[in-house]
Amino acid sequence: MPYEGESDHELVGRVAAGDGAAFDTLHRRYYARIYRLAYLQTNNHADAEDIAAETFCRAFERIGQFGFKGCESIYPWLHRIAVNLSIDLCRDRSSRVTVSLDTDTIEGIRGFLDRLADAHPTPEELLERHEIQTLVRASIASLSEDQRDTIVFRFLGELSLKEIADAMHRSEGAVKALLHRGIVSLRKEILERLSKIERMDLLAHTGDATNVRGDSVRVHRRADQTG
Repeated sequence: MPYEGESDHELVGRVAAGDGAAFDTLHRRYYARIYRLAYLQTNNHADAEDIAAETFCRAFERIGQFGFKGCESIYPWLHRIAVNLSIDLCRDRSSRVTVSLDTDTIEGIRGFLDRLADAHPTPEELLERHEIQTLVRASIASLSEDQRDTIVFRFLGELSLKEIADAMHRSEGAVKALLHRGIVSLRKEILERLSKIERMDLLAHTGDATNVRGDSVRVHRRADQTG
């Protein structure tokens, strides 16, 4: 295949000069990672495919404006485009999200928070249960842009601290500080959302409400949990 041995710098230069084959090489090089990132954020194959396709379309349109600025790879730029597309999609659909609350779900969320405190969650942990995904993704989307970016770069994109620093044009020390603050903010946001959902679920279970809504999340008690 043409250009497979060339660096991202060389390929971007070729694409900017109108070489479509060079862009095909970049697409082959990074499509799988972008698709996986989109799937981890949406948990939907069709959405992930759409986001990956749109990511490369936008990259192709803007590649003449791209500057590496010390970064050796084009991936962090593609990563940011995909993340923004995923967040826009998740926000658009947030009002239609249903959370089924039961003991296992609560324990799963609190277990995730325990691992989050150690700053060692894996991307796969976001796919364990639909209910955990819902809360974690909504909470990530609510963070400040810098904190959200560091969380997503680190735990979904699995970039190194140096790669994140290059992508965000910050020092590694600044990235570490942002990551720490982001984790603290994410824990707080998830706990607040979980507390609200538990209160709404209690109201629904005691008969004070039958389909309670709050903060863009509907609470639905599973049939096997009602008495």
